[in-house]
This record gives sequence, structure tokens and C-alpha cells, in this order.
Amino acid sequence: MDFLLNPDRERMNLTLVMGLLVNGRTVLEDFAWASGSERFACALKEFGLNYAQSGHQLVLDGMGYQYSLPSMLPFDFDEPENVLLWTLASKDTEQLYTLAAEPDREGVAKVVAAKASLLKYFKVKVETDGPAKFVFRFDEADVAIKKDSLGGIPYAMRNRLLLRSLVRNEYLSFEEKVSVHDQLTKMLMYFGVDLKYEGRGMEQLSEFERRLMMAQGKKIERTQFTEMSETRVITARDYYVPGDTTEATALAVLTTVGNMPKENVVRLLNVDLNSTRAGALTCLKRMGANVETVTRREKFGDVFGDVEVFPMEAGKRLQGRRFGEDTIATGFEEYALLAVAACFAEGETILRLPKEVRERMRPVNEFLAENLRKTGVEVGVYDDGLVIRGMETIVNGSDFDGGEWPAIGLALSVLSLALQNDEPVGHSELVEASYPGILDKLKQVLETEKEAQE
Repeated sequence: MDFLLNPDRERMNLTLVMGLLVNGRTVLEDFAWASGSERFACALKEFGLNYAQSGHQLVLDGMGYQYSLPSMLPFDFDEPENVLLWTLASKDTEQLYTLAAEPDREGVAKVVAAKASLLKYFKVKVETDGPAKFVFRFDEADVAIKKDSLGGIPYAMRNRLLLRSLVRNEYLSFEEKVSVHDQLTKMLMYFGVDLKYEGRGMEQLSEFERRLMMAQGKKIERTQFTEMSETRVITARDYYVPGDTTEATALAVLTTVGNMPKENVVRLLNVDLNSTRAGALTCLKRMGANVETVTRREKFGDVFGDVEVFPMEAGKRLQGRRFGEDTIATGFEEYALLAVAACFAEGETILRLPKEVRERMRPVNEFLAENLRKTGVEVGVYDDGLVIRGMETIVNGSDFDGGEWPAIGLALSVLSLALQNDEPVGHSELVEASYPGILDKLKQVLETEKEAQE
């Protein structure tokens, strides 16, 4: 059975920003809106983006670097989207900007949260600082850039750095030990920005330097180097936004653990296979899942392709594995799905979170673990992440609830369907809002099983 997935939302929103900055027309082929991306495109209209859907294409007419500047700054998006919009606005340090909402409890909370997020990424000059209204100018100076525990720049900050330097025509260079979510980097290169993005390691050292470091017992680490020079005009090009890796992972996990006939095959079409984003599919393969990339396309500056997933062979199980924080960072959105897969694995699976997210993820992990334990599986929550000891046969498990986290709701929906439960997972409406149509697609996987049994 073939499945077309919703486009990757992060890449879609980055593409819309590029469509604004192109001085001309960008055409998105085989187009469909990602969840929330049409609302983001509407916010970009305030900056001058024009767009129109025609059949299977979306046509974007950009303004180049001479885009408009709104006085009321949008802030009702997730932080990565807010940061993109604010970075566009930060080009002008004389313009007064306002974050404002109704002066009730909800409005005040929104402005306080937006203000805290804003000050994490930008330096500003404050004009008015009220509970439900914050008026300011962007400062010419930049905030100090802090790398994370893996030696990389967090991707929202990374995107801000690249976009800020681009619209200001400034030189930029930085080096990282690891890059996570580098879609914007590759997108900029594809659209003709003067950008160098390359790995560096032993080959950059002279023979004498290599021998000296080896004699001193120093490890020669490979790093990723980014250098961007002034680019006055961005080239208009056609583009394509591949399918969401999270949805692909959900379908792959259900196919693997759903007790389906081994001859069944699920084909996931045009999946985003960027190595800094699709780490969860690699994790599933390491656990023994039969997940194979059958068609790989290197187009539009990045990688996407078709993925085939077969059920586990009779008598075989997934194997527990230890996944370090660097691996989880490339599949963070699919963290809960990997936890569900671990419930069916032989032995112990350890999922270690990057240090920067551990504190805020602790209550999320407690909530996820509470749901997973309803199956009888042993789940331990510790400071670094989760420890899960899977079971060969899970016969119990129901009354799951995804709470306020759509990604957890999606993972628990996979678990519930694998256990052949009839009742929906609590708060499944949030899953449907974030991943439109995914619940029906998951049910279709099981319908394939029923047809084979009949």
C-alpha cells in the first residue's frame, strides 16, 4: 500500500520565507499545505509575500530584500516560526514594533511568553514594557551565540543567524561539531546564496600537525564549517517540499509492531531523508525493523525518496538499543514513537535526550511513561531520558491519552492500533490538527492486515 504524506512543516515554512526573499517567482511543485503553514504564509503577507495556488502548484511572488515591515509583530506561532518572522523584522533597527494582546489573563500570558522568547534571540531597545503590551526597537548588536552540549548551534538560533546575515548582507562563519536540522543551509545554497558548508577534520591539518596531535594523544574531531558571504540577489527556482518524517516514522512503527502478515509492504512516498532530520528511521533500522530506502533523489538541494517497510518476520522481534543524545537530536520529534517501538523490543532500550531539553522534557517523559506502563511494560524515567524494557507479547493496554502533546498522542495512537483497541486515544483531535489525515492512514495499514487474513 502506498502512502503520500503531509509536507514537512518546518521545511514548508522555511520555503515560504525563501519565497519572500527571492526577487521574482518561486513555484512549488506537487503542492499541499502542511499543518499551520497557510496561517504562516498569511503572516508573511504582511511582509509583502504574494501567493496563489494553481492546481498542484503554489506560486510565490517575492519582494527580494526590499520586503515590507509590519508595525504589529506576529507572535502567535511556535518559537521557530516566531524567530523567522522576528528576524525578518530585525533588519530595520529604527522601526517601532509592538507585541500586544487583550489585557486578560490569557493575553498577558501570551505577551509574557513571547517577550521571554524574543529576548532569548534578540537584543532590543524597550519603549514600553507593560503586562499586555511590549513596544521596542531591535538593537543593531547581536546576542551571544551559545552552542549546545553537542557542540552545535540550536536550530532556531542557527536559522536566525543565517537569515539575519542574509537580509543584512553580512559575512557569517561558524564551526560546529554536529549540525541538526540543516535544511535552511542547504536551501540557501540551492537558491544561489554564496555559502560554503563542508566537513573539516584531519584532511585540513598538515602532516606535521597530525603527527603532533597523535603524539600528544589528542583526538582529531571532525567539524562542520559554515561560511556565508554577501549575496545581493537570490535566484528564483522551482522547489519541492518532501513528506513529513514524523508521519513516515509513525507508519513504519505500526507496520513493524502491528502483527501483520510478512508479505505486506507499506511504501512511503517522497519522504524527507535529510540526515539531520530523519534520524528516527535510522534508529528503527538499528533496532531490526525492515525499513529500506528504495528510491533516493538528490534534488532541490537536499535528499528525499521512497521508503518501504515490511512487518517483522515470524519469531523475530525488535532489539533494544542505546541511543545517545546526538542520535536522538536528529529524531527528536519522533522520540515518543521510538519509545513505543521499544515497548515491543527484546531487552532494554535507552533514549538519552540532549542536555538542553532534559529539564522541560521531564514532565513530558513522566506523562508518556504513565501511558506506556498501562501495557505492563517497564518504563523508567531518569534525568537523561527513558529506559524501557520491552515485552514479547503485550495483551493489555488501553485508555491512553496524548494530553496536550500531539506527538505523544500520535505515538499512543500507533500503540493503541497495534494492540487492536477500538477506542480512540484521548485528545486525538490535537493529533489530527497537527498531522491531518494520519489517523486514517494508520487505520488503512491495519485494514491491509484484515484483508490479508480474510
